[in-house]
Amino acid sequence: MTNVTNCPNCQTQFIVTDEQLNQHNGKVRCGHCLHVFDATKELVDVNAAEVIGDADLADINDETQVQDSHVEDHENSQISDEANEIVNKALLKDSQATYFQTIDQKAERKSHLYKWLMSLFAILLLIAAVGQSIYFWRSDITIYYPKLKPLLTQVCEKLSCSIQLPKKIEFIIIDDSDMQEDADHEGLIHFSSTLINQAGFIQTYPNIELTLTDIEDKPKLRRIFTPAEYLPEHTDVASGLPAGAEIKVKLALTAQDEPVAGYRISVSY
Repeated sequence: MTNVTNCPNCQTQFIVTDEQLNQHNGKVRCGHCLHVFDATKELVDVNAAEVIGDADLADINDETQVQDSHVEDHENSQISDEANEIVNKALLKDSQATYFQTIDQKAERKSHLYKWLMSLFAILLLIAAVGQSIYFWRSDITIYYPKLKPLLTQVCEKLSCSIQLPKKIEFIIIDDSDMQEDADHEGLIHFSSTLINQAGFIQTYPNIELTLTDIEDKPKLRRIFTPAEYLPEHTDVASGLPAGAEIKVKLALTAQDEPVAGYRISVSY
């Protein structure tokens, strides 16, 4: 069934069907001014409008009292044409309203899709940033979260990377160092020291840099000893220096005919 409703904003009348009225609880959009209103509250009584039109026509006939049949037919034709024009305009307004509703619905769907895509993109960026941070800080993560080491190790095997032991040189302390010349072998020097790992976690064994100086404290000889050179034989270097562990270091070296009066020692990675 079709009905005629009136836009309260611009007074434009157009036809609406029961299906359109039921679709959005009677809410429609005017195709002329785009105003949204409740069409059920603005319905026009079509029968009443027709009665009024007939009454006016009767009054005119009473006043003139003379009407030619051809004139009546002509007037009736004009009235019919006007009615058809009104109906066509109403149908046009109705189609325009539907058109604008379709545009609004498409724009709303595009807006929801855009928001969803932006949210997905932000989540992917966050995941990528977290993954990148874990990759570059994987060794440090195992320091504070040792339970994650097996998992990170498995992941690194697939990514062709490795998890190295920590290298926090500030926690490696040199203690009880001493240097003595060999009484039986001229030019042979015995050096001893102790390395202490004060960190609460296992660390990579450091390198030891030993510098021999003259009486003016000027460097004469310098050498860097790797863990394999200063650790006892058969020591598992890869297992690292345990937390709180103390390692005794003993080295024998020659002065190469250089006058030696003192030394400097440091550790590095």
